[in-house]
Amino acid sequence: MNKERKFSFYLEGERIPNFKSLSGIEYKEVYTQSDWHGEVPNPGQYPFTRGIHKDMYRGRLWTRRQQSGFGTPQQSNERIRYLLKIGQTGINMDVDVATKLGLDPDHPLAQGDVGLQGTSLCTFEDMKTLYTDIPLDRVSSTLIVQPPCSAIVMAQYLLLAKERGIPWENLIGTIMNCAITQFVGPTFEATTAFFPIDLTIKIGLDVMEYLVPRTPRWNIININAYNIRETGVNAVQEAAFAISLAADYIKGLMDRGLEIDSFAHRMAFFSAAHIDLFEEVAKLRAMRRIWARMLKEKFGAKSNRSMWFRTAIQTSALALTAQQPLNNIVRATIQTLAAVLGGAQSIHTTGYDEAYSLPTEESHKLSIRTQQIIAYETKVANSVDPLGGSYLVETLTEQLEEQIWELMKVIENKGGFIQCFKEGWVEEQINEARYKWANAIETGQQPMVGVNIFRDEDEDVKINIFRHTPDMQTTRIQYIQDYKSKREQEPVRRALDKIYNLVRRRPDINLFEPIMEAVEARATLQEICDAMRQATDFVIPS
Repeated sequence: MNKERKFSFYLEGERIPNFKSLSGIEYKEVYTQSDWHGEVPNPGQYPFTRGIHKDMYRGRLWTRRQQSGFGTPQQSNERIRYLLKIGQTGINMDVDVATKLGLDPDHPLAQGDVGLQGTSLCTFEDMKTLYTDIPLDRVSSTLIVQPPCSAIVMAQYLLLAKERGIPWENLIGTIMNCAITQFVGPTFEATTAFFPIDLTIKIGLDVMEYLVPRTPRWNIININAYNIRETGVNAVQEAAFAISLAADYIKGLMDRGLEIDSFAHRMAFFSAAHIDLFEEVAKLRAMRRIWARMLKEKFGAKSNRSMWFRTAIQTSALALTAQQPLNNIVRATIQTLAAVLGGAQSIHTTGYDEAYSLPTEESHKLSIRTQQIIAYETKVANSVDPLGGSYLVETLTEQLEEQIWELMKVIENKGGFIQCFKEGWVEEQINEARYKWANAIETGQQPMVGVNIFRDEDEDVKINIFRHTPDMQTTRIQYIQDYKSKREQEPVRRALDKIYNLVRRRPDINLFEPIMEAVEARATLQEICDAMRQATDFVIPS
């Protein structure tokens, strides 16, 4: 092929390979009044399609909440204070994999994971260090950790507030506390290999039940739709899976005697914003509508606040690339815009260096500036739901809503999301979606600039990459060993024995207070988890 022919495709004009959304919905050439001629209630009116508040961002902008956490609690504290200094308006604190699995830094299975993708957080003293000079009653915090460890971390946070003399009713924030969907990366086995699934779900409900009457401004759960979406599932599956899981949690709390309007307004979601801009906007509008109708019609909610679908957004890392990484700045900006146009409550804009490392300070700063430019310069936040009434967006909202409802009915007929998870059906759907996504990229049906089109064959990537301090894990191992050797052992033993006996002999009792007593007695995160594992004869991998 000669050079002229090689470039003739571009000279003749380019054409995208297909006109389908990422969920497979065919985009029409043009949308007219014949496609949609209905009416949607104004923002702040049921079923809240156009937004949960009548003034939305005119009254208050979304929270800029960049996820952070790495290394030691001291290192993470320094990063939090840096982010707040440059314009972050809410904390989004992740813990490392070892902490999420209920392992202290000195456990052999923690090797290589301590502080790597979140902060190492295993004692009450760690929590004190993490929140040094940060006012708990003035800054909203999201704690990214799932049961059973969510109970331990939440107990640490409450005890810190108590020590500082801050009434719990003044605390603002969220505990992730999502028993299943936090670990849907490689396989679901990570959820079940380190703790029995039924006890995991129970402890998640224990946390919610305990918090409802005591922390009125605190969200008792963040249904993690984001991690589901990052496996490769589409917008319909993301929404249907997450809302179906939420329905299971609602049933669990109502079975404990809680009235729907006493807790539903404290349930929140954590969703993705992918690269298909109009579909993502329509997805969030459809999820608001579905949530409102489900809460009202199925669960009998009477308060509008119970029917508000409130979601944090993280822009999808799945859509970002290692190739030509600066292109990710553009992608993340479009995704952030989708979240804003879709009416999100808080946003994390994923860094352009996501494919390589945790964000650097420079990358974090650019993500925050991206949100600030969208908020203050583009004027897109001046009017509520500015795409409302668009024939395309309204039609797409209805199409997505219909498909989400259909999939939710399938899940309900199978016994609910948790039952589908236990039987392996959810994993089957995810694996099929993974294959479809990978195949679409490989065949070019899903174009990705720098990956399957417009590639730089001789690319030499030169960006700053975050690197951990080399002695971080050694430092944490020494810390936890010193911590355990210097404390009073008898209060720890009594507190752990109490948890063991309650799990063993009184499985229906709420475990949150006994766990908080153990934290106060200076038991470590793994020691508390081990007491519960041993009580159920559960053995973790060796």
